Amino acid sequence: METIKLKRPVAIKAIVTEKFKTEATKEIQQALQNFDLALQQLEFQGKRALADIDKDPQIQQKDEAKRQIGAQVDQQRNQINAQKAELLQRLNMISQLEMDSEFLQATVDNYVDVKVGDNLYEKMSNTEVIVKDGIVVEIRGQE
Repeated sequence: METIKLKRPVAIKAIVTEKFKTEATKEIQQALQNFDLALQQLEFQGKRALADIDKDPQIQQKDEAKRQIGAQVDQQRNQINAQKAELLQRLNMISQLEMDSEFLQATVDNYVDVKVGDNLYEKMSNTEVIVKDGIVVEIRGQE
């Protein structure tokens, strides 16, 4: 075997512009609204589950069942609230970014051909795609 394809991470970096800030803010606000809807749905389902326990004559230990449902709802509520807090922190960070600075937007996987004699460290290292308002403006690192 002379060559092999290896998976490597590629950083997607955005150059901060007004358009970037606007789009990123809009995406985060939409995600926050989705989390709010998820919280409302969770509360509704939790209340409905508690009411169903009261109505079901086959459930012997209703208090224990209600406690378990309440604990599950609390756990899911805490997870959603933690995700919301993370998004709010990201929203604050985006508002403070300096124009024309680079912001790590995502990391994606890419495959690279490696052959006998290649420097593996160079092939696998720091590949970046630089984007400005959705347009690739530069690719840094090994091909």
